[in-house]
Amino acid sequence: MQASKTESQYFGKRAILGTMHKKAEALALPLKAGLGMDLQTCEFDTDQFGTFTGEKDRQGSAVETAGKKARLAMRKTKEARGLGSEGSFGPHPLIPYMAFSQEFLVLVDDELEFQVAENVVSTNTNYCHTEVNSIDETDEFLQRARFPSHALIVKPVKSQSSVFGNLKRIFSGQGVPSQIYKGIRDKDSLASAIRSCRLQSSSGLVHVETDMRAHMNPTRMRVLRSLGIKLARRLLCLCQECGCPGFGISGHDGALPCEECRFPSDAYAQELHSCPRCQYTKTLPRRDGLTYVEALFCQRCNP
Repeated sequence: MQASKTESQYFGKRAILGTMHKKAEALALPLKAGLGMDLQTCEFDTDQFGTFTGEKDRQGSAVETAGKKARLAMRKTKEARGLGSEGSFGPHPLIPYMAFSQEFLVLVDDELEFQVAENVVSTNTNYCHTEVNSIDETDEFLQRARFPSHALIVKPVKSQSSVFGNLKRIFSGQGVPSQIYKGIRDKDSLASAIRSCRLQSSSGLVHVETDMRAHMNPTRMRVLRSLGIKLARRLLCLCQECGCPGFGISGHDGALPCEECRFPSDAYAQELHSCPRCQYTKTLPRRDGLTYVEALFCQRCNP
């Protein structure tokens, strides 16, 4: 069942977003326009749940982590509804030399007693990294990274923790700087960070990567906005059994045959749509209408 915006169970309601990276700038408008729901921010140190730069490893899945952020925001504000998001970035699993992102957005609703997660996979990302000796080697990388509108992170390839390494930095007038420089958006700061990190690097190489934190990455903000639209649309879909919002894709089933050998492929054949509260599930055909896969993607025809 599909509800309209004014019929939405969130019309005139409020949710709290747990973030320290200004994600409400991407999410507030889609949720307001699609559901009539107001979004407010609860700022706290979300780095406690994991960082992109490795100071803190993420414990659990992306959905679990986003749910923890939502729950903590709810506890801090005593709100009945909370939102949390979590993203992952890396090389595309199927397409060589292409990066991709996966963003998750979780709504926890204690008033209606359910939790729902929505996600989006996108190749619209500037995620990339390189290793350099100096800023003179960064020109091509800076174009790919969309610098300076998108920030960078700089760190040593391998940190020198020896007494000699520390003395080398002190006598060069650099002191003992932080090993990771984040939010770099101008060439002077980039050059300074590279020089500093070279002194901490046992190989002389410096690792430069895109800063994927939302407030430092306009491309990621645009993907988050599209995810907000997707979640709003999902929350207008009601379970036909219990009327709970959030009825939507929960998994996949079956396998499409290869067009040549008819052998089952790795591609799914049906979509599973479920209620996040009562777990009522329907099996539906693929939205894209595919009924087979090309031999190019068959593990038997093209191993």
